[in-house]
Amino acid sequence: MKKTFKAFAIQFETTDGQFERNYTKFLTFFNLCEKESLVVAPEVFPTGFFYSDMDLASEFSKKVVDDIAKFSEGMSLTVVFTVIEKVNGKFFNSIKVIDRGKEVLSRPKVKLFPLTGETEQFSAGDVSDLKVAETSCGVIAPVICFELRYPEIFKLLKEMGAQVFAVSAQWGRARKEHWRVLTSARSIENQRFLVASNGTGEMAGNSVIVDPWGRVLAQGGEAEGIISGKINLSVIEQVEKKLPME
Repeated sequence: MKKTFKAFAIQFETTDGQFERNYTKFLTFFNLCEKESLVVAPEVFPTGFFYSDMDLASEFSKKVVDDIAKFSEGMSLTVVFTVIEKVNGKFFNSIKVIDRGKEVLSRPKVKLFPLTGETEQFSAGDVSDLKVAETSCGVIAPVICFELRYPEIFKLLKEMGAQVFAVSAQWGRARKEHWRVLTSARSIENQRFLVASNGTGEMAGNSVIVDPWGRVLAQGGEAEGIISGKINLSVIEQVEKKLPME
């Protein structure tokens, strides 16, 4: 495990149902990320929330997961993102952590967002599904969009040994200020790094990388693109010594 590495957050507009278009956009930015890095991409970026044909969306997403596993092996990357996934006849919004060619974590979204119909379309995960992944970029705790509003989720993940919270989101523009405040707050209150990727267009953009002091290392605006910041995991120990919270 590396103590220092670069983190990238990709942000772009996902169009529901425009699978190939979305994937091509992702690859354009993904190819700009450096080797041996952590990369976080927006929630359900391959398909959007394509509720009109969830089977089709889940099949395309399988291909994307397989592709990213291959790419991550060749570039020595750790990649975090969510997809529509079908398991035992049920659909889930599942977050994946791919580390150098291997899927090391997959879990369903625990807190579904009711305003966009997620509660009708997806099965929710349970708190017992929450977990962290030991990767080449430290212990990664993946978080999905609306879960950002629940501090108890982050507390549990910290107790599991989280070093970096990786947030994959489609967070609406109308709640941009909530996004800005909560991403910083979750980092500060847990004294951990946070790398958050968000969609653009109708979404708020403003992907962000925050260190355990709450310092913003990088932040995107509303345009499509990538941001990057240097992660030094030893900062966690420094913060905990100077500002003990236990």
